[in-house]
Amino acid sequence: MIAPLKSPIAQRSDLEQLVGRCRKGDQLAWKHLVDHFSGLVYSVAKRQGLSEEESADVFQSTFLSLYQNLDRIEATGALPKWIAVTAANAAYRTLRANRTHSSRTTTGMDLNELVASEEASAEEEAVIASQALSIRTGLKLLGGKCAKLLSLLYLQESTYDQVCEELGMPMGSLGPTRSRCLAKLRKILEDGGFLN
Repeated sequence: MIAPLKSPIAQRSDLEQLVGRCRKGDQLAWKHLVDHFSGLVYSVAKRQGLSEEESADVFQSTFLSLYQNLDRIEATGALPKWIAVTAANAAYRTLRANRTHSSRTTTGMDLNELVASEEASAEEEAVIASQALSIRTGLKLLGGKCAKLLSLLYLQESTYDQVCEELGMPMGSLGPTRSRCLAKLRKILEDGGFLN
């Protein structure tokens, strides 16, 4: 019996094991895979301004496509990017379907130019989403005061005063502590293969 997956996916080797289990029809592994990447898919849809219902459609479309194509994806390290690109393309298809004729013609692009532009945007979106997923995973693995400090500074964009108050730290120690925490996060990301 294969050991249950750690959550979050700590390293690319964990992802390879998980994908292998999914390919063998392991439903629990498939649930872990979907749970792990659901935030990535929803963040891509939300950044495009889609509603909850439209985002749920993107989610369903993305994971259906993954289910149908999982055996064709050779490099499991590319899976986050594949999922993000697939989600971005689904989001753009939804946006395109919802546009009125007048808004399409005011862009000044014909259909081929519009599709090419959306594919380029989907690729950029995938890179951003994949990097964000790596950082969120790294922060979960980092844990503790460092994860809280970095989340407050970079994800919640709190001021130094707010961070010091929240964590009960003197202002003078925030900069050096932040530097140490960033170094720890970088090591986690490097060791996990997220910076390759």
